[in-house]
Amino acid sequence: MTDEERAAEALAAVRSHQDRARRTARLPWWVYLLIFVVTAGFTAVNDFVDGSKFVAVAVLGLLLVVFAVGARTRSAPLSRLRGVQQRQEFVPWVFGVVAVIGGVGAWLVSRYGTEAAAALADALGLRDYPDTVAGVLFGIAFTLLFALSQALLAVARRRGDR
Repeated sequence: MTDEERAAEALAAVRSHQDRARRTARLPWWVYLLIFVVTAGFTAVNDFVDGSKFVAVAVLGLLLVVFAVGARTRSAPLSRLRGVQQRQEFVPWVFGVVAVIGGVGAWLVSRYGTEAAAALADALGLRDYPDTVAGVLFGIAFTLLFALSQALLAVARRRGDR
């Protein structure tokens, strides 16, 4: 076996290992489902429980738990749960794209959100549940925004690996 053949074999082994590591580090499907359910559920609760204080307290409590676990363990709670400690990278262009899309979405929601959700609830025959319809729409939007950020980070990692 020549040096070139050994080098090619070693390179193939490294690439195979990198591919396996990337597949292992991917978020499982249930994370996306959880994002959707939590977002839709917290918004839909307004149709059944009077007042938004409950939702605000629940979200604040969830954020505090995530912050406390992250500060204590020095890693992301979801990464620890999955058993995969991915390098935490900050990619400015990915942050910019997600921030711009999120900002446009927030502006659209603040401008048209309540009216559009009420109109859609009316059209679907759910006139008494406008917050539930809004929650489903927000859940879809947040899940898609999160999936976009993950896909863009994967693209950035692939570009950086080459």
